[in-house]
Amino acid sequence: MSNQALLSAWQRRWHRSLLRFLASRARHVDIADLAQETYLRLLRAPDLREVRNPEAYLIRVASHVAAEWTFSARTLEKLTASMNAALVEENTPELEVQATLSQQRVEQLFKELPAAVKAALVLRLREGQSYKQIAKTLNLSERQIKRYLERGLLKLRAAMNGEESL
Repeated sequence: MSNQALLSAWQRRWHRSLLRFLASRARHVDIADLAQETYLRLLRAPDLREVRNPEAYLIRVASHVAAEWTFSARTLEKLTASMNAALVEENTPELEVQATLSQQRVEQLFKELPAAVKAALVLRLREGQSYKQIAKTLNLSERQIKRYLERGLLKLRAAMNGEESL
């Protein structure tokens, strides 16, 4: 039996359990998207026939998907909060110089980012698109988009804080 056929059987048997599990782990998100990402990861597995406890394995993979989504969401929240806090601060000459230097570092780093990471960041931060929309626009998987956004946001945050780029 192929991985795809086996996964279809798993989906028919444990899909509702998977959705309940994901709903308990990742609030305020499209649970169906997380479930789909879980199934996509399982499709990439070498041989699902070797799995002794399929339901536990399915939940374990879903746990990783939910944790990554939570990490990405927190990263984006922190970046947005720090950007908003910077806008609220009182303008002083020292802060203006610091802001200019930070902006220059961010602009330089942005130029150095790979094209796909730049595109994902622009679509997410400027256009407000979801992972799914960005993936469709760039013809990439949602998993790749999540990685690109995580990588790009971490580097931009480091540049804003005057740290060396990661």
